[in-house]
Amino acid sequence: MVRSRIKIVKDVLLNFTRSRWTSSIYNVDEKFAKRKTIISSQTISDTEHQRRYAEAIRKMKRMGMDSFQNWFNKSKDTNQSIVRGYWDFTFHILTSKVCEYIKNPEEKTALEIGYGGGRILNAACSYFKEVIGIDIHEEQETVEAFLRSQGKTNFRLIKISGRTMGVDSRSIDFIYSFIVLQHLSLFDILVSYIKETYRCLKPGGIAKLYFARYSNLNLLDQFRYFIQGYKEIPEASINYKSLVVRASKLKKLCKKVGFRVIEVVGSYKRVPDGYPRIKGGAGWYNFIKRTLEKILDEFPYLTVDKYEQW
Repeated sequence: MVRSRIKIVKDVLLNFTRSRWTSSIYNVDEKFAKRKTIISSQTISDTEHQRRYAEAIRKMKRMGMDSFQNWFNKSKDTNQSIVRGYWDFTFHILTSKVCEYIKNPEEKTALEIGYGGGRILNAACSYFKEVIGIDIHEEQETVEAFLRSQGKTNFRLIKISGRTMGVDSRSIDFIYSFIVLQHLSLFDILVSYIKETYRCLKPGGIAKLYFARYSNLNLLDQFRYFIQGYKEIPEASINYKSLVVRASKLKKLCKKVGFRVIEVVGSYKRVPDGYPRIKGGAGWYNFIKRTLEKILDEFPYLTVDKYEQW
């Protein structure tokens, strides 16, 4: 009787996970639920998603540097964008917890996922020996000229496809992102970025990544996507959140990839003016890269082959 009632509740919850854009088929037994996601024909492909962003950024570049920088952080001019870049980097990224794990930064290499107009990477160059920026857009020369105008030379910019980082394994000391991963089109791409972050970090390296809060969804959608743990929003306008993920889903994923989550904190908008009144719509996750041996100790069912295949 109890099991039958539990099954009824599960069936009700699973039905709610079906949406206008993505449908999921679940096979439920007494031990686990296995999800198979079928993307509907209405979902915008990742290629189209990237094309829309690249086109919007290209349009802003043609309008001048102020418009180009404003597109990424809503600044009134380039000077404000530069100043706010330093504030965002020092307040949101170089937190006290990060400082605990970074020693001798003048000898370290950092990597920014989604460097955009370069305002935060510009600040990062003042704190590390070298900073690598990766992004999907094609305005690399514009950003390089901007960085050099600020006296920065210790950087590299790499255009990526959107799933890989284009750098050697175990070559980076610190990886961070700011208001980027919430604009991905698919959860699978987020998984790829987290795996790539692990691959590129040196053992003991630290990552600080920014994810849109699940609470950004309305209550009905929070209930509807609760079991799935995330919602893809293909209809989202450019520069609006297109992917939100539950905190527990993220923690479980990152732990399986090989990270130890050391801190989860909220974000704020318009620092310092908006602090602490205006809270942001995302959360910061700090990760430490663990060794494969420690991962296998924690997950006895995993083998080296299974881990590498996953």
